[in-house]
Amino acid sequence: MNFPKPFSPLPSKTDHFLVRLALLLASDKASKGIDANQQDLDDHIHLICWLLMILTEEKGISAACIEYSPHLPNQTKRSLRPFLETYLPATDIQIVSQPLKNGDISPPVLLQVTGNATGGSSSIPALHFGVHHSERSFALTPENVLTHAGDSPFLGFLLSDTPESRHYRHAIQQLLRNDRQMRLLRAQTQNVQQASLEKTHIIQDLRVSLRMLSNRKTAALSNAHPKDHAEKNALPSVEPAPVPAPPLWLRACRRMKRSLFPKPAPVVLANQDSATNAETTPSPPTPFSVSRILFVAGEPNTPGVLYRCDRNAAAARDVGFDARVLPCASVSYDDIRWADVMVFWRVEYSGHVSTIFDLARSENVVTIFDADDIVFVPHYARVDLIDGIRSIGATEEQIERCFSDMRRTFLRCDQGSTTTAELVFAMHSLRPVVHLLPNIYDMTSLKRARMALRMRGEPGRVNVGDGLIRIGYATGSRTHQRDFAPICPSIADVLHQRPQARLVLFREPGTHRPILLMEEFPSLIPVQDQIEWRDMVPLAELQDEFARFDISIAPLETGNVFCEAKSEIKFFEAALSGAATIASPTGPFRRVIRHGETGFLADSPTAWHDALLELIDNPERRIRMARDAYHSILWPFGPQAQAQRMKLVLTSLNGDDAAALAAETRLSRDRLAPPELPVVPVSRTIFHHDALGEAPVTVVITSYNYEAHLLDALESVAAQTLPVLDLIIVDDGSSDGSLALAKTWMERHRERFNRLILRQSLTNAGLGGARNIGMDAAETVHVMQLDADNTLRPEACETLLESMNHGTAYAYPLIACFNENGPVLMDMTADTPYQPGTPELLGDLPFNPLSLVSGNRIDAMAMVTKWAWAAVGGYYVSREAMGWEDFDLWCSMAERGLPGHHVPQILADYRQHETSMTNASTEKDAHKARVVAFVQARHPWIRLSAEQAKPRKN
Repeated sequence: MNFPKPFSPLPSKTDHFLVRLALLLASDKASKGIDANQQDLDDHIHLICWLLMILTEEKGISAACIEYSPHLPNQTKRSLRPFLETYLPATDIQIVSQPLKNGDISPPVLLQVTGNATGGSSSIPALHFGVHHSERSFALTPENVLTHAGDSPFLGFLLSDTPESRHYRHAIQQLLRNDRQMRLLRAQTQNVQQASLEKTHIIQDLRVSLRMLSNRKTAALSNAHPKDHAEKNALPSVEPAPVPAPPLWLRACRRMKRSLFPKPAPVVLANQDSATNAETTPSPPTPFSVSRILFVAGEPNTPGVLYRCDRNAAAARDVGFDARVLPCASVSYDDIRWADVMVFWRVEYSGHVSTIFDLARSENVVTIFDADDIVFVPHYARVDLIDGIRSIGATEEQIERCFSDMRRTFLRCDQGSTTTAELVFAMHSLRPVVHLLPNIYDMTSLKRARMALRMRGEPGRVNVGDGLIRIGYATGSRTHQRDFAPICPSIADVLHQRPQARLVLFREPGTHRPILLMEEFPSLIPVQDQIEWRDMVPLAELQDEFARFDISIAPLETGNVFCEAKSEIKFFEAALSGAATIASPTGPFRRVIRHGETGFLADSPTAWHDALLELIDNPERRIRMARDAYHSILWPFGPQAQAQRMKLVLTSLNGDDAAALAAETRLSRDRLAPPELPVVPVSRTIFHHDALGEAPVTVVITSYNYEAHLLDALESVAAQTLPVLDLIIVDDGSSDGSLALAKTWMERHRERFNRLILRQSLTNAGLGGARNIGMDAAETVHVMQLDADNTLRPEACETLLESMNHGTAYAYPLIACFNENGPVLMDMTADTPYQPGTPELLGDLPFNPLSLVSGNRIDAMAMVTKWAWAAVGGYYVSREAMGWEDFDLWCSMAERGLPGHHVPQILADYRQHETSMTNASTEKDAHKARVVAFVQARHPWIRLSAEQAKPRKN
């Protein structure tokens, strides 16, 4: 520490100085009154014990006397003795009451320590610990801190009330606190080492005694039959020699093992008797099978445990595994025996962790080390690589020791898992098998994010609001000073040029201390009126803050190995809440952000400046970019994709065959080209109503010149048994009166629905474009597709929804065909299993992706999840190939392993008429040839069995 001149670091009377200084710093309210509650007094007793440790070491004091005031609370008197026994176990300490002096109502001191080392006068000064002023009120003042301690210019400087003196008092207080803790730890370590040494001696004595007993037993057996022993040595033996009895210590260990790990009872087959079973060779052990996963959190009180433990455990449960999350300190032997796999997230190595690994190995538990930063490379623990070290109150040595301990844990594990490709590469140097499990959002965050966005107005629309454009930086810790520094001047310049812009930064709720240390960013001083300060919120409320942003920034120090491995959290969490993102071009951000489409990648101050102005000045592009970003992250960072990945990871542990199959599946999926973004044609909102409730299903009706049939479709939706429902109508540029009819109907039925939206495409977009408009507007996970000339039966939405589990991409029902004359009946043919007169049905085959090879067996009237729609790039948009958008969607989902589900119940009705798109367009020779060529080019694996046009009958 550099002290200001002319003060020297320490005066000559070192012991007196330390005593006086420590008592001064015992309270940060020097020269002011403090409430002497029990915690304050206990802390001060801790300090006195620490001072005694120093003085007894330096002066060789082996005995001392502590006088206490009669006004000291009794509980504090009783707690003083255990403190002294803990800190000074080898020192004779006497505690006596201090008598009241003549004429004194209250004694001048609470505690007074006097030395009694050699019978002469003690060199330990009297410690006057505060003056008793009134009931439970004491003060520490420069006059009564210590008597006979000498004077020092430096102490005078510390007693002053200036920012510099307060800074030094805090720094020295931290040093003294650390020294006290180190002395206590050293004493505790010596006690533990001594106890361990004593136990080691006992174990060694037992081993020697057991060995001696064993040798005596063996000798006694040999002497008992010397003749037989000689004959067996002289003659060749026909029968094997008897096995000598094992040593006593070995037999004792075996008995203990049998009691702790009893053998399972033999399995008796029904068609075999007990004699046969006794003679039969035992069957091989059951193959290892993973069903239970234990996530062990090394930092259980940090936000990372939600991303790496809780959400991954939920993903495991979603695919049928049993998963638990426990803090490392809480893991017991029963937990280890329960688990088949243990995942250690950020666990530092220790004796407890070593025991866990030993027991896990004995129980055949597979161990996996998980990390979300490069915390297993000790030489990266440098301030020039990890800027946050200087602001989190730790030293490079402490962080390096932490990284070393995590590396030791990793080396004890069988495999690894992590969040980014960069971290996978770093882990491969220590373990060959590393699984990529990115950070994800959960459904609770998704719902909260979209609700917060809806509260600003209709998502996807340019809202005026208060006219301000908010640029948000959602940093949650003081570890990003160097990340923010290069772009700070660009942001300040943008704020100066655009008065309507605001920079949103965060601060601590209680103290209002900024998370960013603002003294390092002087360029923001001229525009400080345009900085909007927000209090930090719990992680559960973070999406509300993102929803306030128009632009979210994610700066990182490019080229820094630690920053380059950071995950994509700041991109996908901003996208969930409808904010457009500008990010530094680190590896993870480059892979997930499509520059200019789903976000901007800025690699220089100029690029940051231009990107900010582009998004501020072009609200339509900003809204479109945020929408496309949302669609791009719904699948890869969602819980459904994580469940798919987790299933591959866990099933790969079930043996060689399972590992080979899981690897084949993963490598095949990795070779799939990333899906295109859903094409959402430009549309305008004609009607919008939002009660801000949460509906489980949205019905999307696509309509083009269906005025004659639209009311039937609408009434069938209103009659659904689901009490809370969303409805979106997409008019694809109709020229009849269907648009006005739809608006009038919505105005009269707004009380029936949670959310009502009527959109019209600016130009006729075709069936795929219209459906994408509806899917984009939907804010529920499940979306029921309905063409305006068809109808739903009342229980359709509820039944289909109940049939779907967490990972089901779509569900489809039986659909009855009808026309103006009523139900359409089956003809009698040799190829149909149905009787003549049976109603004609669509979607009558159980789900199997291989059924799609020869043609479409699933009608468009299906309930589709929005995440699955986004995962495959939505419905294709091509007016030249209209008609098979739904077939293409099912094929794309099959290629990505997204399952559907068949409900063998008639839940919808299909209207056959001459003006239907199937008859009017799709099933025409020339058009169908184009459709077939288009879809087969997108999915070369299909082999259509009916390529000729075949209109549906009336």
